[in-house]
Amino acid sequence: MIQATREERYWLLRNFALGLVDHLGAIHPPIWVENLLKHPPAVYTTLFNTVRTPSGSWSPVYERPIYRDGRTIRPWELPIDERRYAIAREILIALGGSRHGREMGLPEILLTHLEESQDYFARVLLAPDPLISSYRRQGRDLRGFAESFLIPTRIASERWDDPIFN
Repeated sequence: MIQATREERYWLLRNFALGLVDHLGAIHPPIWVENLLKHPPAVYTTLFNTVRTPSGSWSPVYERPIYRDGRTIRPWELPIDERRYAIAREILIALGGSRHGREMGLPEILLTHLEESQDYFARVLLAPDPLISSYRRQGRDLRGFAESFLIPTRIASERWDDPIFN
């Protein structure tokens, strides 16, 4: 088991998410995580090919059950902001389970704090630091942040208050 502090884990997750945003070439919100599934970095191409169904759709990712508020739901049943957040969380699971992710030691680093790690990774992936900084420089505040980044309001509040920005 690889031991990492919360700060070390967050540093790794932040840089991992920001690298994926950079791969997407995103320069303004929202970050379309769905495009990451269609056009992954080369090191993950075979991973996402194994997830894809014979028809070429991403049904397994969209239909994977999510357990929330004591009930089971599927991402396609969710509003778009919640669905995107659920998919972003699942991307970390897929990447961590990939050959490259295993070689990096992601399962050992993240497993004991998996839910917290998924949440943090998804927040950074959907609302990356540079875009939040740009948003703030424009004089914009928390009002409208969730809509601009197309993320759930509760996630927007948590990301807005991230210590990196305060």
